[in-house]
Amino acid sequence: MIQRRAHAPGFTLVEFLVVIAIIGVLVALLLPAVQAARESARRMKCQSNLRQFGLAAHTFHDVNQQFPNAYHLLLTHPNGDWGWGIRLMHYIEQAGLYTSLAPGDFMGDIPVANTLTQTKLPLFLCPSDPTKEINTNAKNYAKSNYAISAMIAPPHNQLTGNWTKVRIAMITNGTSNTFLVVERDMKKGLVAVYIGRIAGITDAMSYGRADLPLNTPYAGGSDANCTRHAWTSLHTGGASFTFCDGSVRFVSDNIETHKGYTNSCPGIVNSADFLYQNLYRYDDGATITAP
Repeated sequence: MIQRRAHAPGFTLVEFLVVIAIIGVLVALLLPAVQAARESARRMKCQSNLRQFGLAAHTFHDVNQQFPNAYHLLLTHPNGDWGWGIRLMHYIEQAGLYTSLAPGDFMGDIPVANTLTQTKLPLFLCPSDPTKEINTNAKNYAKSNYAISAMIAPPHNQLTGNWTKVRIAMITNGTSNTFLVVERDMKKGLVAVYIGRIAGITDAMSYGRADLPLNTPYAGGSDANCTRHAWTSLHTGGASFTFCDGSVRFVSDNIETHKGYTNSCPGIVNSADFLYQNLYRYDDGATITAP
């Protein structure tokens, strides 16, 4: 007697489509969580970089009795001027690159952009900024995502002899209430370079200022209000800051700040009594509640 074989159970088309839809929903729910976890890891790495700059700056201060100047300006230099990033090389385990660059007394001209001056240094790169490791805004020198505070590291003008040497004892507002090194990206801002000031290019490539609100985007063109000096970040909701005590904290975009300031380019420090500007100045006697 011949018996008919029963059909093996299987999915109907409707069941298959339901499974696909469920998988799609799960992926849609998981993706933001994965992206948030990755950004959290990138932010932690960025803050680790900033923490090392704080430690290096304090070690430099111990040796030299001052924080490093942003750069050593001489306008006759055809290429530019050595900056704070090079001054810290011995304190961030880059003695080899320092020797190859041979900055001497830091008062000479920097080399032209070449394979050496384009050396990638991960410590100077925030992983949340996916742009190239070469700063195309600065004659193709190696990029840095970190700009020192112009208040703590004013430039040394070799022509006039003007050389403000900021020491911890001068920070009467408190080292835990004063910015030291902060982020800048290459999407909102012009980013920076670690070698120093580039001749014919804005000094914002070396330092940053808080006259304008955090994450003020670069206006482009003639940039009449020097938005190029602003600190910016691609982290969601704010940016990471190294303070003069070496601590690193995340500062929110919502921090109290002066909006509409229009006197940034002459180099006049914004004296408005807002928390963000107070944290930039180091000796104005403002009462500060740190973020």
